[in-house]
Amino acid sequence: MRDKKKNMGLIPKGLPAEDRQARGHHDKGETLEPNLEKARALMGRGDYAGVVAELKGAISGRPKDPEAHYDLGVALVHVGRLDEAMESFISAIKLKRDFAEAHYNLGVVLAKMGMIDDAIKEYNRASRLKPDYVKAHYNLALALTYKGLIDHAKSELTVVGGLKRKKALEHYNRGVDLAGSGHLVDAMAEFREALRLSPDLYQAHNNIGALLAHNGMLDRAVAEYEKGIEINAEDPEVHYNLALALSAKEDHKGAMKELAEAIRLNPSFAHAHYGLGKALAQLNKLDWAVSEYKEALRIDPGLGIAYFDLGLALEEAGRLGEAAEAYGSFIRNWRMEHGALCEFADRRLNDLEKSMAVVKVK
Repeated sequence: MRDKKKNMGLIPKGLPAEDRQARGHHDKGETLEPNLEKARALMGRGDYAGVVAELKGAISGRPKDPEAHYDLGVALVHVGRLDEAMESFISAIKLKRDFAEAHYNLGVVLAKMGMIDDAIKEYNRASRLKPDYVKAHYNLALALTYKGLIDHAKSELTVVGGLKRKKALEHYNRGVDLAGSGHLVDAMAEFREALRLSPDLYQAHNNIGALLAHNGMLDRAVAEYEKGIEINAEDPEVHYNLALALSAKEDHKGAMKELAEAIRLNPSFAHAHYGLGKALAQLNKLDWAVSEYKEALRIDPGLGIAYFDLGLALEEAGRLGEAAEAYGSFIRNWRMEHGALCEFADRRLNDLEKSMAVVKVK
């Protein structure tokens, strides 16, 4: 039996697997001095002039706090006081030599002031201190391009691409875990962030589609599956999930097309054969449906529900003896798993046996 994530239609985790926003390093649970507390509140409201005033007051009381100098530098950049911002970041670095974010932001200020060579040095320092610092590598690439060092810039952009992919996979994998534990809104946010970082991560489109379908938003689910297929048309799971959504919309011809493609890509995909059988039965192509149900069971004899649908198709096609056999197999082996359906199958089997007995008497 498929686990919860597979039942929902999620593609599971990818390969195992930034920088912090420029908003200071103080722990949210930390008790701060009044100036720092007020500065944090003002920063949240975007009142950077007020932040500057409060942080200057804080620094006068704790001049050896590198984070306070850093936060002041950030606020000064926002109000356009670049010379003072540069001094603040330098002060933060003097107090904390491995302060990667301070080196990065000092590089930003130097670049704004036209000091590109010095900016490159700071971006390099930031990326050495924090090798996965996406913004540092990216701004370094821009600065190198400005200087005409194209090959070196391309190398940095390659690093950026790899880091973004790694971060995207981290978000993606977190989304899979969250979805599996029932936190669907948070899972959706993680998949969206994964796509923002790596737009070619087609599995995230699939999993967003699965979450939408799970919540009955079928049109949006179909759109997500189709986006995933545009990126990679070779994954049978995405075609299969799209088919399920189309079937739920009663577009059985569309579902049949997608299931046929899933089977072409993976001939041993038992659930796709079973789904194709259901789509064919809805279109009254009963002999074909029977063939697909049987193929699904040949591949996966444990796919018990296929025996039930096989019985229905055979009965509808007038093949009563075979239908009775299918119902019997379903009842014998899957009563615990499909109790209510087994009760229905019991009734159908009794009716069939009576019908066949009448035929024999005649």
